[in-house]
Amino acid sequence: MSKEIKLIALDLDGTLVKYGEDLISKENLMAIKSAQDAGVEVVIATGRSRATSLKIGQQLGVRYMINVNGGEIWTTEGELLHRHPLDQETVKQIIEIQSQYSVFSWFVSNDQIFRNELPADYLDREWLKMGFNVEDDHVRDEMIRQFSQMDSVELSNSSLTNMELNPKGVHKASAIEYLLDRLALSFDQVMAVGDSINDLKMIEAAGIGVAMGNAQDTVKEVADWETVSYDVNGVAVAIEKFVLGSN
Repeated sequence: MSKEIKLIALDLDGTLVKYGEDLISKENLMAIKSAQDAGVEVVIATGRSRATSLKIGQQLGVRYMINVNGGEIWTTEGELLHRHPLDQETVKQIIEIQSQYSVFSWFVSNDQIFRNELPADYLDREWLKMGFNVEDDHVRDEMIRQFSQMDSVELSNSSLTNMELNPKGVHKASAIEYLLDRLALSFDQVMAVGDSINDLKMIEAAGIGVAMGNAQDTVKEVADWETVSYDVNGVAVAIEKFVLGSN
């Protein structure tokens, strides 16, 4: 591939950093800084909220952060560029399905994250993403079946045992498209790197889609190239190969 990359979209958990952590390896950090020095825009594209990803964004010195799978786009300086919440009827349907099961849940509003609880005024709040972690395969399959029948949600995951729900059409690829319009770039100039189903559409859309060595099989199947795992600096390997021309 000889495409000229002008924007790199990076997932966080299981891609740039260990799941739930903020420590960026020296190798990944150096590769990202070298790409930025070469004029490449680096963007975070994560299922995390702004609050739980801002530290990484600031450490990388990026300008833009795609959060909650595309439900929000922020600048690291705190300007909200775009927000797309779930509608009230969809929230009711999600909660009705969730109430049938005893599973770990997290609900991301525009100003707070609730874990295993919903506030009494939940229908008056603005919800960006709802997620569930389900260890039981049968229960998980049944919940996925029910959520898949809803035409108002975008169903993805960030691990093999969870599921994440955003408004239909809201995903990392649609958020990247918003930024590409702002930056006068095209998807052909994008390298997207990720490991889970919530990365699938951006990897498919990108000029170069990279799956981590630890990625889910479905992600590897659509990627243009597979790098090594996150714990051996797979992001740096991909940047060196396709952006810096080291390999």
